[in-house]
Amino acid sequence: MTEKFDYIVVGAGSAGCVLANRLTENGKYSVLVLEAGGQDSHPWVKMPTGLGKMLTDSRFVWPYRTEKEKELNDQEVYWPRGRMLGGSSSINGMIFARGGAHRYNEWRDGNNPGWGFEDLLPYFKRIEDRKGGDPAWRGTGGPLTVSDGGYRDPLSRAFIDACVEAGTFETQDYNGAQFEGAGWLQYSIQNGRRWSAANAYLRPAQGRSNLELRTEAHAMRVIFEGRRATGIAYHTNHVVQEVHANREVILAAGPIISPKLLELSGVGNSEILAKFGIDTVHHLPGVGENLQDHLQNRMTYETDKKITINDILNSPLRGALAGLRYLAKRDGILSIPSAAAHAIMRSDVTVPYPDLKFQLSLFSGKDRYSRDKKIGVDQFPGVSIGVFQLYPESRGSVHIRSGNPEEMPEIKANYMTHPKDQALVLRGMRMIRGIAQQSAFARHIVREVRPGPAAQTDDEILAYVSDSGQTSWHPISSCRMGRGDRDVVDYELRVHGMECLRVVDSSIMPNMPTSNTNAPSIMIGEKGSDLVLAAAN
Repeated sequence: MTEKFDYIVVGAGSAGCVLANRLTENGKYSVLVLEAGGQDSHPWVKMPTGLGKMLTDSRFVWPYRTEKEKELNDQEVYWPRGRMLGGSSSINGMIFARGGAHRYNEWRDGNNPGWGFEDLLPYFKRIEDRKGGDPAWRGTGGPLTVSDGGYRDPLSRAFIDACVEAGTFETQDYNGAQFEGAGWLQYSIQNGRRWSAANAYLRPAQGRSNLELRTEAHAMRVIFEGRRATGIAYHTNHVVQEVHANREVILAAGPIISPKLLELSGVGNSEILAKFGIDTVHHLPGVGENLQDHLQNRMTYETDKKITINDILNSPLRGALAGLRYLAKRDGILSIPSAAAHAIMRSDVTVPYPDLKFQLSLFSGKDRYSRDKKIGVDQFPGVSIGVFQLYPESRGSVHIRSGNPEEMPEIKANYMTHPKDQALVLRGMRMIRGIAQQSAFARHIVREVRPGPAAQTDDEILAYVSDSGQTSWHPISSCRMGRGDRDVVDYELRVHGMECLRVVDSSIMPNMPTSNTNAPSIMIGEKGSDLVLAAAN
């Protein structure tokens, strides 16, 4: 006998955890949440600096890779995604950033009523429990703790001051009225511990009799009657089961898996589906297209202060002392991720909005994943200044490789394939050097390590970027919201041409917000929940 629930939510990530909570809150509706990953109970998940241990461990992440990226020297860029309750909110850098108002207004103006910043601000405020800040902008009493972290250091202070010297200003609250500028980061951290979407939303709802959660449950396809979604086929330990949705099926599996599931279910570009022997339920050519990500590029420096994560990793004594401090007080450098400060800046005084983000990391190595001596952490006190272009023009795609649900999808990020992106990356790298040369920061610099002072021409800097550029873990837009021929969902997140089927996750973003993407993803879960409940009523 097929089990029946009012709603089936696929994915217990940043948006899926919100849906699990909000759809069961009034007690009227039964909800099944299917999560392909496992529990989020490992100590590395809880410790903010533990993210470095998780990102290369397939117990915690799905180890996706892109196809060979032409403009990145044929790198197959590593794209880890969260493999546990909380999804990528359980492995990310915990930076809480809403983004600037103008970008959401662009969403609204692209035939998506209800998605302007004034419409979304109440959801951002509903999310958070934030001590301090202007109540016109900030929320209190929400499920997600947003804190300043438990550590502020002189190198990050010097970075903020150097950014001001380089031409921006200091902002006291980039999630308030003044997003632009340099300032201390805010985090989804509570008392020195990661506060993921699972902590904030899922765990408080798990005692409800109308919520069922199943982990290690791998969704295979959506079940349809005609164009009406009626359920999900999934497997646990390769035992296939089917469950029925009385009301709706909601995909919240993220920007890689949500489009993959649509294609496996016969919703997508009919040419792609036919190639793999999948019958077309609905030709929707935008599925899996419009993929975007922030390309992260870094310059690394040796510093004169032994207060970096390098020093902890390279010295058993320093590591032990930092660990004892964290265990005793839940503060210190282990109580935050590797970054403590950032700057949202303009590439030129003539641009209407800031278009680059700079961030100081108290860590340096051969790449972002070099978190021990064996895999390349620098053997000196080191920091990195990273930059990414806020609004990339390059577009990629994610599609199935076959009709086998177990096969990894084909991901093409197409980084820097648009000439505007290359120009802005170059400008950002030169601005990093400008920041590092300001007096506030320069007095702490021993030398530039990567790419090194020999790299001066555009070609030399681009060659370094091609060898070292990496994801910022911000993929979006593969099920884009809008009314065009290449859009996938409407402004109520319903899949075009289908019934009782929605996508509620970061894949629906029309374009990049002016920020990291986790806070907007949680906001989408909040708004999506309201849209589902409004339809039910």
